[in-house]
Amino acid sequence: MNAQARAARAARAGARLQAAHELLRDLDLIARWSVYGEVTVVGSVAIELVVDPDIDLEIRSEEPRAADGFAVMSVLAELPQVRRITYLDARDRHEQGQYWKLEYETPDDTWTVDMWVFGPDAPGGGPFAEALRRHLTPDTRDTILAIKEEAAARGERARGYWLYQAVLDGGASTYDEYRDWLGNRNIYERTNWLPIISP
Repeated sequence: MNAQARAARAARAGARLQAAHELLRDLDLIARWSVYGEVTVVGSVAIELVVDPDIDLEIRSEEPRAADGFAVMSVLAELPQVRRITYLDARDRHEQGQYWKLEYETPDDTWTVDMWVFGPDAPGGGPFAEALRRHLTPDTRDTILAIKEEAAARGERARGYWLYQAVLDGGASTYDEYRDWLGNRNIYERTNWLPIISP
């Protein structure tokens, strides 16, 4: 049963990953943003551990401008599947960027696309995703998927790098153990944590 459960989780994550890449292609998001900077897919899609219908992009621009984001979003806003677009200017906050959120409705889900536009010196998630891809094992991947699915079943969410750190450094194997490890940490705080890779 354990092997069957693992296979089922992997299959669900694979199907959700495929749907995410299809959505990126359908919206042509990488090409649209590439006009204004270097685009990197980060988050669960980059790490190939997709449970929630969520895509994360980072755009690295030499000169971030709100007008560029509005130019990208104005075209997408005409699509009937796009239900909501949100903009936040957080360049003077700890995020150090401009944030765009797009909600796209499909027959099965409402997908969220989170897009951060950063200047050339702001920290980004690309190195983090690359380090995780190299470090995760089949066992830790399955543990992360299981915790994400358990959180979703409760109507909650196990958040990003805190979850990965809880599993890899803290040894969490269930959602409750992740919550205990998380404690009162600020889940919105940016971190420089990277997994420790043995030589």
